[in-house]
Amino acid sequence: MRLDRNGHPMSFPGLGQAIGPARSRRLALLVPWLVAAVAFAEPRPATNGFDLSAARVPTSEILGGGPKRDAVRSVDEPRFVTSAEAMWVGPDDPVVSVTVDETTHLHPVHLLEYHQIVNDRIGDKPVVLTYDPLAGVPRAFLAEVGGTRLEFGVPGLVRNHNFLLYDRATESLWQQITGAAISGRHAGARLTPLRVRQEPLAAALARSPRAKVLAPPTPPRHDYSISPFQRYWQTNQGLFPLTAQDKRFHLKELVLGVRAGGKSRAYLGSLATAAGGEVEDSFQGHAIRFRYDTETGTFRYDVPEAVEVIEAYWLAWKAWFPDTEIWHDPGSPSEP
Repeated sequence: MRLDRNGHPMSFPGLGQAIGPARSRRLALLVPWLVAAVAFAEPRPATNGFDLSAARVPTSEILGGGPKRDAVRSVDEPRFVTSAEAMWVGPDDPVVSVTVDETTHLHPVHLLEYHQIVNDRIGDKPVVLTYDPLAGVPRAFLAEVGGTRLEFGVPGLVRNHNFLLYDRATESLWQQITGAAISGRHAGARLTPLRVRQEPLAAALARSPRAKVLAPPTPPRHDYSISPFQRYWQTNQGLFPLTAQDKRFHLKELVLGVRAGGKSRAYLGSLATAAGGEVEDSFQGHAIRFRYDTETGTFRYDVPEAVEVIEAYWLAWKAWFPDTEIWHDPGSPSEP
């Protein structure tokens, strides 16, 4: 049985016999071993065949992520179906939603864990939907620079505990959490972010009843009922070096992060729960409202579009935004 990041059972009514019991058993043994191998290996600088000669960051910060280039296969020809047809995801299972021009696509997290990138088109807009299972970060961007559409792959590289993307046209490397290119022809460019939400399928459909759901690639390459990160969620440690840490909170604690006017603020699930779960706040002149659901581990928020919203694990938010404010900060932060 697959558990979600809060230890609750997840249901996958249509995935049953897609791969077969023998291969399922092999994957159940193999996948946790792969995560353990990364955990105990010494992270080292790597290029995986990419030209880093003009990188905008120290190349020593770019590390091998374990799997080699394109070993994690992006979804390049996504297929979306109605929620009634999506038998591989239950009403309580988490999805990442993105809406463009009133069209909403939902991406089951248990598919994203294995593919990390979906090269999509919503309406007439090219969109790349990304998910970093080690940082807990879902992000979506317009997949274009200067009017040229880009298609992305997984290079097998990590920086500051966040995975990199590469565009196949120029092999520029892009940081997933920021959408900024750090090497290659597009170095210095930044993708336009799109608002995403991570929430149970039922909640996503309540907001967008006509939303379409991502289908597993065919033929199936994985047993999606087995998470390769179940053990990782439960450990209070990362797999790669972090430029900043604050160990007052569990490193995998869920954060609703907001950014505006050069400032950042973190709303941690534990602090929201201690305050009753319902939060109303003001940040840089903007009203922030949300409810944190401890059962599903999700934030249901109402935040103005002028404020950038990033959901993440605490380890990733603190590493990338070390000067972040903390809502209801208990004080006495640990040293970086």
